[in-house]
Formats: sequence, C-alpha cells, structure tokens
Amino acid sequence: MSRAPHKIKKREAWRAKGKAGGPAPRRGRGRSVAREAARCNLSLDLARRKVVGRAVREFEKLSDGELQTRLDDARKELFRLRFRRATSQLEDTAQPGRLRRRIARILTIIRQKETVS
Repeated sequence: MSRAPHKIKKREAWRAKGKAGGPAPRRGRGRSVAREAARCNLSLDLARRKVVGRAVREFEKLSDGELQTRLDDARKELFRLRFRRATSQLEDTAQPGRLRRRIARILTIIRQKETVS
C-alpha cells in the first residue's frame, strides 16, 4: 500500500525547505485549545495555558469546603470510570486522564491555600 499522494507532496515540500521529516505530529492538543488559539490568534502553547488557567481560576474562587466536596466527587467518579474501563463500557478513554489532572489541580490549590494561611 503506497502513501497518499498529498502526503508525499507535503513531505517533498518540507525536504525542499531543508527540513527532514516534516512537521511534528499533533498529539495531546484538545479541540477547545485549538479553537481558542484560532480565535485569539495565539500559539497553541499560549492557548493551552489560557484554557487551563481558566479552570484554575474557577477552583481558586471556591471555599475550602466546596473544594473538598469537588475533590471527593472527582475521586468517586474516577473510581467509577476504572470499573467501566475494566468492563469495556468506557467510550471516552481519555476521560480518566482528564479527571486525574482535575484532581491534581484541586489538590494543588488546596495545598496553596494551606501554605498561605
């Protein structure tokens, strides 16, 4: 099976410019981040920081009790997702990773509030 002709043309164009393999594959970038980058005319890295920063600001506004409630809910949901993945009922396989990152953000904010107080 040969490569698609449009990919060969792109690769040849990159080689003509002196770049070996072409652009790096785009992995790990969410669609919302790409939309934010296009909307604000930012690079993907800056847009990613902006989108993540929005979530952090939301958590920083919450009280200690509310943060603890969100943390408990997120941990329960992660527990449920692990069972759904084990029984092959989980459709969005990236969901547990996003939830773990959310838990880490909440724990970080809780720790920051403890050290400031």
